[in-house]
Formats: sequence, C-alpha cells, structure tokens
Amino acid sequence: MPADIRLAGLLATVSLASDLAHDVPPESALRDALLSARLGRLAGWPDAELSDAYYLALLYHVGCTGAVAQQSRLGDDIAVRHWLSEVDFAKPQEVAQVSMTRLARQWGPADWARAMGTFMTLGKSVDEVFANLADVAARLSTRLGAGAGVTDSLRCAYARWDGRIFQDVPSGDALPRIARLVHLVHVAQSYARLGGRSAADAVVRSRRGSELDPVLAELWLANSADVLRGDAGESVWDEALEAEPQPHRMVARGHLDEVGRALADFVDLRTPYTRGHTQALTRLAEAAAGEAGLPRDEIDTLRRAAQVHDLGNLSVPLQVWLKRGPLNPAERERVRMHPYHSQRIVGVTPLLRPPGEIAGLHHERVDGSGYHRGVPAAAIPFTSRLLMAAEAYQSMLEERAWRPAMSAAKAAAELREEAARGRLDKRAVEAVLSAAGQPGPRHRAGASWPAGLTDREVDVLRLVAKGHSNREIAKALFVSEATVHTHVINIYGKTSVRTRAGATLFAIENDLIQISPA
Repeated sequence: MPADIRLAGLLATVSLASDLAHDVPPESALRDALLSARLGRLAGWPDAELSDAYYLALLYHVGCTGAVAQQSRLGDDIAVRHWLSEVDFAKPQEVAQVSMTRLARQWGPADWARAMGTFMTLGKSVDEVFANLADVAARLSTRLGAGAGVTDSLRCAYARWDGRIFQDVPSGDALPRIARLVHLVHVAQSYARLGGRSAADAVVRSRRGSELDPVLAELWLANSADVLRGDAGESVWDEALEAEPQPHRMVARGHLDEVGRALADFVDLRTPYTRGHTQALTRLAEAAAGEAGLPRDEIDTLRRAAQVHDLGNLSVPLQVWLKRGPLNPAERERVRMHPYHSQRIVGVTPLLRPPGEIAGLHHERVDGSGYHRGVPAAAIPFTSRLLMAAEAYQSMLEERAWRPAMSAAKAAAELREEAARGRLDKRAVEAVLSAAGQPGPRHRAGASWPAGLTDREVDVLRLVAKGHSNREIAKALFVSEATVHTHVINIYGKTSVRTRAGATLFAIENDLIQISPA
C-alpha cells in the first residue's frame, strides 16, 4: 500500500455508495464532479475553490441515510429519494405530480392511508428532512477529510438561491459559491441523464433566479454544450479522476480505515436495528483473526472487509429490512444481491479491492447454500469464512424487526450447530467464539463518556439512536417527557449537533449503541 493515497479516489468510492442509495446510474456523482470542475473553470475560479466544488459534488448525497425514516413513510425510501431529488419544492403541483405518478403506484392497501397522510404534510416536513441530511453529511465529511469548505457547504448544499423552503440557512450571495454551483450542476445533470442537453437547459432556464443562482445559470446556458461534452453514458471514472483540480489532495494510508468506518456508519444509520452493528462486527472479526493466528496484513484486510460488508444494503428499501412477515420473490432477490453491490462499490478502487472480495462473500456458506453466488467451499478463503461466522454471530445478538435478539449462549449454540451441519467453517466459528469471550454487548460502567455526557444522557442518547420518541424514552427510563427533552437539548449542545440524525451518528461514531447502559 502506498504511503499516501489520493483523497479523490476514496471519495469517489463513497459517491458510488450514495448513487446506489438514490437508484441512479453508477458514477452519477462522479459526473457531477466532472461537470462542476468544468463549469468552475469556465467561471475562472481558483484551483483551491475548484477542488472544494469537486469534492462537494462527490459528497453531495452523503447525508442521505440521515432521513430514511421520514422518506420511508412515502413508500420505498430509495425511490422517494430518487424522484423527489429532482422536483422544485416551491411548486406544490410539481411535488404532487411526482408523488402521484411515481410514488403512489408503489403503495399497497395497507400503506395507502399512512403514505397519503405523509404526503399531505410533506411541505411541513421538508425542512426537517433536509436538516437531518445536512447534519449527517457535515459530520461524515469531516471524518472523510474533505476539508472545512466542503463541510460548511454541505450544511446548506440543497438551499435555494431565493431562500424559500429551507429555514436557518443562507440564501442568495450569502450561500457558499461552491454550494450554488454544485447544486445547479446536480439539477442539470439529473435532467440531462433523462432528456439530454435540451432538458438540462430547460430546467436551468425555468429555475434561474428562484432555486438556482442566476449568474451561474447564465454561465451554464451559454456553455452547456461544452460542459456536457462527451457525456454519452459510458464510464467516466478515469476522466473524472483526471479532472480533479491540482494539486491533488493526498491522505496517509491510515485514512483508509477512517473512510471504512465512515462508510459503515453511513449504512448502519438507515435502521434502528443495525446502528452500531458494523463497528461491533469489525471488532469481533479482527479479534477472531488474531485468535486464528492470521498475519497482520490479513487481519487488516479482514477489518476493512468488515467495515464495508453491508454497503450493498443501500440497494434494499428500508421497508424490506423492517418487514415482519416473509419476503416476496422480488424482495428476496434484492436482499440476495446486496453482497454483490458491496463488492462492486469498493472493487473499483484498487486499494479496497481485496477487502471487497472478502465482503462479497459474507453471506456465502461453505456447503454452497449461501448467497449471492452459492460458491463452492474451495473458492472461499479463510478470511471470508471468519467474516461470515462473525457476521452470523453478531447479528444473532442483535434485535431485528422479525425476531428478538438472542442471548450470547443461544447464539453460540446456534453458531456451533451451523458448523456441525457443514454450513460454517468449524475453525472460524471457534475463533469467533473465543474472541467473543464473555459474548454480548460490552459494559462501560464508570467510563468517562465522550463530549462530557453523563450516564443518564448516554441512556437517553442510546434510545434516541434506536429511533424512540421522547415519549417512548420517558416510559423506558421512568422519567417525564420534559426531562427527556432537557436531556436531548443537553446532548445536542455537548455533541454539537442539531438533529436526532446527527445525534444518532455521534452515538455510532463513539460506539455508544452496542453497550449496556452504565
């Protein structure tokens, strides 16, 4: 591994994950970055500002898992993000048209009343949704090393030039210039993908001076043929990386693990049942590899595979993960393919290709009964056998929508039974169980909590991160709702967040979920 790594390559990998979460063609964010660099150069911007615009385009949707709960009330959260990302929210008729023609056809009889109720109050919740997106995006951007300019712009990346819709964010010339440019490019490129240059120009012209900066809109309209040149749908990976403004930003090779942790938290944030899952699995898999006597380089590769193993979950609607009954064939197929998507996303980056190959096998079984490929035992390396055993054990310890959490003893018995039946590797199973020691969530009694949080604030934060309302938290902790509200406000202040999504991400980042309360 080289001593220094190009940041652009790592952020491009992150962008593929956000593409998957929006059901847009792979490399859509890369195209945004390429077009943003071109338009910024036409505007005569200095290289430092061009770099920030380029990285902002790659991370434009990195906060999308912060608002999954609200989006899923309208149906398939992935489809909701896809279709509503293209509408002008200042035009209720446009929102209604997209909702009724694109989203309503997904609503089954059981979902119709809830979805319609959400639709009727959509205008009131838009600001809350985007506040959650911004909070999560800014925190992840900081961890990914994108820089202060990018992080600050992500807090208002979706804001409008005219200041409508979104509260507590700047407008007009007070909006960061890179946010205005990337937002315009993203809107234009979304329409160009469907209808070519004429569709892109039409939407820029219609939203000029309202949603979009009028000066940048005029620049686009005068130069769209040049900006969109050569964009015929083929891969732009190499071209987009070559278009990164100089000097290329480099990061130490150790930054690869921080990117892996950020990607893990990006995915785990989607559902209360998986928050903290990947961090716990990563610790277990790494410890099991040590128990098995693997060399340091293989342990490092396995750790990174664990961090990215569930990226493909972004391709599966939240409704599927929360379903309590049996899955239908279409739902089963989407679940079956999620390891493929994990491998596909990280496999494009040479540094992450070996971990990606391991991650792509995490639901295989040594008797060939797993998925997504059903590979034979000879094709499964021991590192993958460790990951599949560790993932099975860690998942059994955690609650899911369709079953309660298992006790450590029962999970261990189940894991050994799987080994006895030839589905899991016996050596890998024993290494995992040995690494687990006294298995189950770790206890941190008497610990010094991050950000100066008190024991009770940690109790509240853990329940916030699990998706509970203030009323539910009050009932669980035998306190009043007013007391819970005070704790939440204190948590926001101490952790420098503004939303429940931001607080949840803070809890994941600081390993405060998969533990017993003090």
